[in-house]
Amino acid sequence: MKKEEEKMFADFFIGRFNHHYNLDYITRINKDESVKDSDIDIYATAKNRETLNLQIKTGESALEHFWGFIRKWKKSIGLINNFNIEEQLADIINKAEQKYSNKEKLILLIGEKMQRVFDEGYTKLISTQHANSAFKGIYLVKLPFGSADYPYEGQIVAIKGIFRNGGKIF
Repeated sequence: MKKEEEKMFADFFIGRFNHHYNLDYITRINKDESVKDSDIDIYATAKNRETLNLQIKTGESALEHFWGFIRKWKKSIGLINNFNIEEQLADIINKAEQKYSNKEKLILLIGEKMQRVFDEGYTKLISTQHANSAFKGIYLVKLPFGSADYPYEGQIVAIKGIFRNGGKIF
């Protein structure tokens, strides 16, 4: 199940990435997570282009706690939001930097399902904080969903874009 979820996030990311940059990458699961390639969850390949090595982080407890807290907060008036999304993203990124040995060749995708739209100003703030990360790229992948309250088409937030374009949303 975890591999299918990782593939779902990777496919959404690559679809938007291809559309935004007029590219033609396709994804495939890394079925042989040998010692050499253990950091790679998904490969994205395209003819005459560099292979993109994707490491997908899904179900991070800190993010799920935050989005659950927001839902509860909306339903109840007296709650105070003391959760800092910048700190939680920094924690996820820092832990990943310590864990993975070939960071400079990895694109870190932080997948989340509990949707909240980021505006470009907020994205630039987060991007500035992680511009010097050792990862080749870092993206927040927000899957699309529909509901009566918030129809939403999904969002890719370039925290550290691989084309040196952090702070972009597509």
